[in-house]
Amino acid sequence: MTRDGLRSRVTRRGLLVGTASLVGTMAIGGGLLVSGDGRILSDPRIFEESATVTPQPTDGARHWLGPELWGNRLQDWRNDGGRIECLRGESGFELRTVALLTREIVSGDRPAHLRVRAGIADGAGKDGFCGFLVGTGTGNLNPRAGALVQRGSGVGGGLLCTYESDGRVRFRDHTDEGSPVEYRELPAARSTKTDDAEPTSDGSVRLSVDVVPRGDGSFDLRVEAFDGEDGRSLASAVREDVAEETLLGGISLVSSPLPGRDGPRWWFEDIETAGEKVETRPERSFGPIAGTLYSVNDSVMKLSAHLLPMGESDPDEVTLRYRPAGSSESWRTRRATMGKGYVALFRVEDWDATRDWEYQVRYRDGSGETWRYGGRVRKDPADADELTVGLLSCTAPSGRALDSAKARDSDSGAGTPPGRYTPGNVYFPYETLAANLGRQDPDLLVCVGDQVYEPKPTSVAGRDEPTLDYLYKWYLWLWSFRGLTRDRPSILLVDDHDVYQPNVWGSGGEETAMDGLKRGGYVADTEFVNRVQRIQCGHNPDPYDPTPIERGIDVYYGKFTYGGARFAMLEDRKFKTGPEEDGEALLGDRQARFLSEWAEQSDGESVELCLTQTAFANALTDADGELMTPGENAAQSYDTNAYPKAGRDRAIELFREAGALVLSGDLHLPMLLRHGLDAHTDGVVQFVGPGGSANYPRWFEPKRSLPNGREYPHTGNFTDALGNKCRMLAVDNPDISHRQYEKSHDGLLFDREVRPDGYGIVKVKFDEEAFVVECWPWSANPNGGDAEQYRGWPYRLGFGEVNGKQS
Repeated sequence: MTRDGLRSRVTRRGLLVGTASLVGTMAIGGGLLVSGDGRILSDPRIFEESATVTPQPTDGARHWLGPELWGNRLQDWRNDGGRIECLRGESGFELRTVALLTREIVSGDRPAHLRVRAGIADGAGKDGFCGFLVGTGTGNLNPRAGALVQRGSGVGGGLLCTYESDGRVRFRDHTDEGSPVEYRELPAARSTKTDDAEPTSDGSVRLSVDVVPRGDGSFDLRVEAFDGEDGRSLASAVREDVAEETLLGGISLVSSPLPGRDGPRWWFEDIETAGEKVETRPERSFGPIAGTLYSVNDSVMKLSAHLLPMGESDPDEVTLRYRPAGSSESWRTRRATMGKGYVALFRVEDWDATRDWEYQVRYRDGSGETWRYGGRVRKDPADADELTVGLLSCTAPSGRALDSAKARDSDSGAGTPPGRYTPGNVYFPYETLAANLGRQDPDLLVCVGDQVYEPKPTSVAGRDEPTLDYLYKWYLWLWSFRGLTRDRPSILLVDDHDVYQPNVWGSGGEETAMDGLKRGGYVADTEFVNRVQRIQCGHNPDPYDPTPIERGIDVYYGKFTYGGARFAMLEDRKFKTGPEEDGEALLGDRQARFLSEWAEQSDGESVELCLTQTAFANALTDADGELMTPGENAAQSYDTNAYPKAGRDRAIELFREAGALVLSGDLHLPMLLRHGLDAHTDGVVQFVGPGGSANYPRWFEPKRSLPNGREYPHTGNFTDALGNKCRMLAVDNPDISHRQYEKSHDGLLFDREVRPDGYGIVKVKFDEEAFVVECWPWSANPNGGDAEQYRGWPYRLGFGEVNGKQS
């Protein structure tokens, strides 16, 4: 019988049945051998041509595992001398995962082979398992999104191939939305185990997973554990006739206790893959340089280089090289120390902003390897006829948490959450949003807060000083948008979720507790708040007055000039009085003085924009279409800058003196407001951009028509419940009414096609002396012929109309 004939026979009758009578050992293809007793063995020769996934060498321990690996969560894993070690084995920390970023199981009637050496780091004798998780995302998720699959089972969660504390190997389900941490055992066609197969604290196993095509579009899956010293087979199992869609997608390592119990922690090394069904994609690696942010203000360029968490034995020096773009000039060099948050801050004075520059960040790690990450510093478009500003905020990486043990509601109504590992739930890495924003090619990117959401994609791991938990979530944002920030200036403002609070009334830096937010202050300690600001805002133009506030919390409010326009950056939470405090501070005396001086510096010909976090009006309605009052929802009412009214009015006066267009986010509800003081239209205009991906919805849909409205619904004059006069110029609500939502949903709105998610664009047209304000859905290609903005946009506003004097 020819080898092809044997393969055909095996395919027709099933892998085990078709080979049981063979004598001797023969190759059947796919990297497998058939022994004389009918057992299917991995061909050791196949791994002579295998591809290795190597943890980055290190002399000590660090939480960055290597460029081909991503740990879920960051704080749950470490690279200890080249060995990957899980740090959690307690109940509640089931299924810690490490994604193989550069590997993917792809479509086709081809074999795949995975191998790893594993052992117990701690907890021998306790119940748990290690192994591979295959098919993460089932080929439907962006590969980076698939790399986040972890504790909570759900649609797209994949298939577990495990070696367990009782010495057996098993297949377990990771797709069950009803029992997210059960990991139900799946039946195997055949399973074997020797008497000494149980793991020990001083031993190791070599775990292999083989995917063998049957020829009919399905596959047989074999998992086998070998003794790490002598290579003896300890346990094996085969699952037959596995659908290809079960296997497609990402590959991860797993370490887990059995559900509801404390278990062992596992270590891994010598990760190998082979076979034509495993595709290697080196361009998907990440780190150690995660990305850059930079700004240009006249003759000062500031750049922050963000690294993954390095170890104590790694150097802390980072180098910035730059030279005129397209030239062969020698590189100019600056050096900086990697400080808190693994960020190196560079400041270059006497910057020539009249030309483009190419730059390269270089880092030499403890093993001697040099890493590079490059980009371009654009010339300041000060003489251009138009400046384009991109506006982004509120980018939650997922709708449902990925580590939650809560079952998905089985109701098939409108409020049913999407599958856990589907594009409807995992928004990271926002590929469509980022691509469409990139097609606008903004000259300046402004991100006005909530780049990070503390409970997404995973729950908060301690609030006192949660640096690694924060970095795990921050890197997701930077990983997603670094393609934009590497070659254009960006300004970032910090909002409440960025500092791990649902709301912030900063009260000048006072300390508070989570159950006392309305009394004002920060829950996290000074070290954490300053670290967040250093990471997100360290590259921003210099603060106006860097004097820290209470408890040594730093400030970053200030001004800059770019593209022929003058900008002010505000911190509208930091000085604000809490609703249960005495006083009516909003911006605070220091920021008020700054704004007053900034306004006085206007020469009457300049164009001003003010960047802040949230709206200066409580433009929200309840399910009955009534304007929301503090009594109905104090958090929402007082969270906006409608409160306190005296502070709000003072801010509007200062904006009006400067004639500034105000840009913000926060509400997850795009709107264009004309603020008023004595009348509804004697103040400035504010553009509240849409949330990038925010499933906590809000509405402005008054049940009565408003006077002086445009041709669009819900526009016109109104006075909010705190007495602030405004005119709504444009607003686009979710495609489901507030009343319908309350009847069919439980707290969150998951359908992005219903939510007004997206981004803003502001075009400063100097030659026409006008702003054009645009509001774009996240999914609309602006270069497409049929692309439409949200209802009410674009809106044209003359420079002289901004401050309300001509309204």
